[in-house]
Amino acid sequence: MAETHISMCKVCPAYCPIEVTVENGRAVKVMGDRQSPLYKGYTCPKGRALPEAHNHPDRLLHSRKRQPDGSYATIATASAIDEISAKLKAIIAEYGPEAVAVYPGNGTVNNPVNISIAVSFLNALGTGLERFFSVQTIDQPGKVIAQALHGKWIAGPHPFHLSDTWVLVGANPVISKMGLGQNPAQIIKEAVANGMKLIVIDPRETESAKKACLHLQPQPGQDPTLLAGFLHIILNEELYNKAFVAEHARGIEQLKAAVQPFTPEYVSAVAGVPVDQIHEAVSIFTSAKRGSLVTGTGPHFALHGTLLEYLALCINTVCGRWVREGERNGHPHVMLPDYQPKAQPMAPYKPWDETKPGRLYGLPKTIMGAATGTLADEILTPGKGQIRALICAGSNPMVSLPDQKRTLKAFKSLDLLVSLDVEMSNTARVAHYVIPDYLGLETPAVSQFLEASKYYGLWTQGLEWPYAMYAPPVLSPPEGSDLIEIWQFFYEVCKKLDMPLTMYGNAAGAGEHWDKYPQQVPLDMSERPSTETMYEHMCIGSRVPLAEVKQHIHGKIYDELDHQVLPRDAECTDYFELADTHMMAELQLIYANRGDLPQPDADYPLLLTPRRTNEVLNSIGRTNPKLGGKQPFNPAFLNPQDLEKYGINSGDLIRIRSAYGEITGVAAAEDRLRPGTLSMSHCFGANPDEQTDPETQGACTARLLTADEGHIDPLFGQPRMGAIPVAISSMP
Repeated sequence: MAETHISMCKVCPAYCPIEVTVENGRAVKVMGDRQSPLYKGYTCPKGRALPEAHNHPDRLLHSRKRQPDGSYATIATASAIDEISAKLKAIIAEYGPEAVAVYPGNGTVNNPVNISIAVSFLNALGTGLERFFSVQTIDQPGKVIAQALHGKWIAGPHPFHLSDTWVLVGANPVISKMGLGQNPAQIIKEAVANGMKLIVIDPRETESAKKACLHLQPQPGQDPTLLAGFLHIILNEELYNKAFVAEHARGIEQLKAAVQPFTPEYVSAVAGVPVDQIHEAVSIFTSAKRGSLVTGTGPHFALHGTLLEYLALCINTVCGRWVREGERNGHPHVMLPDYQPKAQPMAPYKPWDETKPGRLYGLPKTIMGAATGTLADEILTPGKGQIRALICAGSNPMVSLPDQKRTLKAFKSLDLLVSLDVEMSNTARVAHYVIPDYLGLETPAVSQFLEASKYYGLWTQGLEWPYAMYAPPVLSPPEGSDLIEIWQFFYEVCKKLDMPLTMYGNAAGAGEHWDKYPQQVPLDMSERPSTETMYEHMCIGSRVPLAEVKQHIHGKIYDELDHQVLPRDAECTDYFELADTHMMAELQLIYANRGDLPQPDADYPLLLTPRRTNEVLNSIGRTNPKLGGKQPFNPAFLNPQDLEKYGINSGDLIRIRSAYGEITGVAAAEDRLRPGTLSMSHCFGANPDEQTDPETQGACTARLLTADEGHIDPLFGQPRMGAIPVAISSMP
């Protein structure tokens, strides 16, 4: 007999409410919850394919241990934890706790407690964020770093749904759900119908660009130059909000001087955008009253993502695009702690400590944790602090780290590699131990994580409505399985190492910008808490108690809560910084280089740029027959002009070369793509020591990348992941 349960999809941070049909203990169908007051039945293909993920014949249900011949044998999860704990104890005793590192990935979104306890584990070891490698420092760390250097507006940005203009720089929320997790295509459609003038800046005419009144297609990597050109016009033509700047910012004259060389003509020549489009974009944005300019992940993959985000924040500030006194909070709290939004900034601060340089390249300690792009070298470089044990929690760095061959060499040299996953991923196939995690419908869900994501940069996720939802587990783990949640794994290891764990609950902030500090919750190490108890800890001090939220099965919009913004405190001395010295120096550098480097040349005439699909999130979904099964590879998209130029047909196998490596891809035509650009999704392909078939597995673009010194951000260590010069040729 079929039963219908209400739950939440946790494949990505959008956390869409769903209806799950269950027959004989198995999920057989998922669709959007039509009674959700906010999402109103929306979900994407990844959510609708949850039954196929849960019922996949190759799902990992038992722990596995690597054998001397490279094969894997089943081992009881408790026994695996015993052996892992013993190995960790020996490694720590011989090399110190800094020899142990953790790498959480997108799989931990399934249960945000996992991330918190992974950090607590490192805190218990005494290393903390110094050995915390995450997708944040390889994805878009510039969002948090730039906000630290610029300052943070307490009341937040204008809500999208109440704005009359919006600029998306390399952001495609229709696919990524970034900033608009609640049916982004419909939200954009309605906003444009209500008069919003949407501007999209992207080398490709994305799904989000279809509703734009203006689409600019710059050369990949040149977005900072383009935004500097915007500021040149805004400041020289005095199109900015002088009253707001005078009250809340400093450095306007220094910023104006810094962008003087970025004339529309210069920017057009460097970025490849017509002068009239540059002027039109500025005119549309500055003539509006409400709306923001925001950046996505793609443009942060070039080496100047921090500068890009900083210039975006400066544009929003000089135009006064922040929620003001008397208005409603743009990102209200429900599951987060209560606080009072005010129309004032939090002061900027330096988010790194040069007195504590890391082992490699002199990279300083930052608020973002370890530089993930340098992980392979941290493993391979001898000396004190060399990583000898790595725990990958819901992550797949074998296909996400630059230079896949070096990553494989590093991982094979480890004394201990543990992969916590739901399948034998690329990373799991190299690990010493593979521990099976729960899938999303087998654990509770709560919207707190979605709400809290607003602290990780301007317009990442967050909620523009005072909404909250909780959902209990829908399914029990498969009969006969031997699963353990990621946070439970860390708990059990700490218990065996006799290390107490302290969880930090309900953090409302990041770095030195806090609305409310997290509360410390020492965990009972004599008896493992339940996951429900851990959710209570995670939501401790929430504005609306979790118990109350649980009363509303479809979620609730708490319109009765007052979120009105108070005026600036009379004694407030904090200001936005418009001309941070580090950012102004980097701005001078890109001017001296005529934009981002390296640039296309005769040897490598095309620029590789990343993209997302609606079916796969990084490597999640590749093996799902309803998702990746439709097209198991990542096409190498090219403009038809380029296909004709190089004598290539759509569907041909092509050789793709960079200065650092090469792959074989499947060519595909896309006329919406800027000529001279090659667009591919990342996190596909096999390991370097495995048989490769680009038509059944795709190609690993990480083989075209490097993390050598000179190819990483000199302060934060993010490697260049996009705007990579490449060459293509037909396969013989």
